[in-house]
Amino acid sequence: MIWDVEVHQAGEKGLGVFALRAFAPGEFIFRRRHGRRVQNQEIATLSTVDQMHLCELDADTSAIIQPPGCFLNHCCRPNAMRSGVKVFAWSSISMGEEVTIDYRLNATGEDLWECSCGHCPGRIVGSFFGLDADTQGLYLPFAPLFITSEHRRRSSAKSTARAQ
Repeated sequence: MIWDVEVHQAGEKGLGVFALRAFAPGEFIFRRRHGRRVQNQEIATLSTVDQMHLCELDADTSAIIQPPGCFLNHCCRPNAMRSGVKVFAWSSISMGEEVTIDYRLNATGEDLWECSCGHCPGRIVGSFFGLDADTQGLYLPFAPLFITSEHRRRSSAKSTARAQ
């Protein structure tokens, strides 16, 4: 398969995905491929490598992401966005630039993550719901169904609480 990206070293982050050409905002970059699906309670039984390359599909299920998508690194100010399995440019990406996404788009845990993106204090809440309201609003159209459903539920609960 031929992509307009390549995988190579990304410093302390390990491997990363890099653009082989420039991408304009909104332009399709590549399709992420899911490997094996696992129930979230099985994650501890996976190899360390497979655990590093997971994507939450819903509250109970995750998928092991295949290359090159499994090498997309996190950034709190990403230049790419994921919608389903499609990865597209969120902002202009120059040839040779690392392609990054925000892992929190489909994460629900409340764990603190160490982050080396350089655009944050270095520790973040690893959850869509840990994002500020403006960022949630920007990301929501691209979030998976289980995130949008939970967002609606939380928004409704807040509205009900304010009305009382």
